[in-house]
Amino acid sequence: MHRIALASTVVVTLMGAGAGRAADMAAVPYARPLPMAEPVIYRWTGCHVGWHAGGLVSEDRSITASGSSHGFSSPGFVGGGQVGCDYQFAPGWVAGVEGRAGWTSVENTHAASVRNLTTGDVLPSQFTLSNDFLASATARLGYGFADRWLAYVRGGAAWTHERIDDAFTKVGGIPVDPSAHLTRSGWTVGGGVDWALAPHWSANLEYNYYDFGQRSATLTGPGATVSGYSVKDTMHAVTTGVDYHF
Repeated sequence: MHRIALASTVVVTLMGAGAGRAADMAAVPYARPLPMAEPVIYRWTGCHVGWHAGGLVSEDRSITASGSSHGFSSPGFVGGGQVGCDYQFAPGWVAGVEGRAGWTSVENTHAASVRNLTTGDVLPSQFTLSNDFLASATARLGYGFADRWLAYVRGGAAWTHERIDDAFTKVGGIPVDPSAHLTRSGWTVGGGVDWALAPHWSANLEYNYYDFGQRSATLTGPGATVSGYSVKDTMHAVTTGVDYHF
């Protein structure tokens, strides 16, 4: 009987110790894991102002009244500024507008000829076409990827300023240089990528095609007038630029 009572006492003691340990374990507070910080997604909504520079190649064609034509190409530089605004209307989609204006150094000079409609004389000439101004007003649609990158396409209206010269020597040895200044309108389409390199700064690389159609021109100057032909003017531009966003 004493052995049974002793064993019962040991069992009750062990059970009490186990219950105490269980109570101690239950008293340990539960540590909830800290939430992970959400990544910061760059927002393209806002306006920007900046500058751009790059290379420009013109592809032109002069067409005479008789239907003969001559194609020529000229490389040059383009540089200027831009201003625009964008709106991010979905997690990845961005729509905006932008205006650009810049100076260009495109110029081509090549041998040509002029015909005197009265006498029928054909005289050699030096034809020069230069563009010193290029501007556009476009809408663009883009899609953001990899947090800070935006790929986009653009299209809209474009303008350029041309100077045309056709210098030659008249019968009798009199040099003349009739010319014309034209401001031409056309259209442009292109695309590129933007990279948000800092909270308020982005860099871009883009290609744009410009088409100013075919337009007739009359060149005038002291002692000479040249008419009866037209000029077709197109351009390709690759530029890089920087914008400040606000």
